[in-house]
This record gives sequence, C-alpha cells and structure tokens, in this order.
Amino acid sequence: MFDVLDETNHNLRLNEDLSVTATDPDEAIDWVFAEMQRHFNQPGIRIARVRICA
Repeated sequence: MFDVLDETNHNLRLNEDLSVTATDPDEAIDWVFAEMQRHFNQPGIRIARVRICA
C-alpha cells in the first residue's frame, strides 16, 4: 500500500495496492516507483506511506 504524490505534494493516488515479487524490500520499492513514473508520465512523483507485506 502506498500513496503517490506529485512534485507539489498533491495526492495523485491514495492507498494504491500493487503486488510485487522481489528479493528485497528496496527492489520492490524501486520497481513500484519506476512503474508509477511510467504510469503518470511524471519524473517528479514521490511514493509515500509505503507498507510492505511479506
């Protein structure tokens, strides 16, 4: 679960849920961040309130 914010801290998505399989949490966060940048076509987005479930 995570929120997606734009460069001015406005919410683009709240409580987004995305299942990712990765070898470690950092890899999963990197993948989600890259995917959201591609999806919103904005390089300046931020991911907030990340919750990782094992």
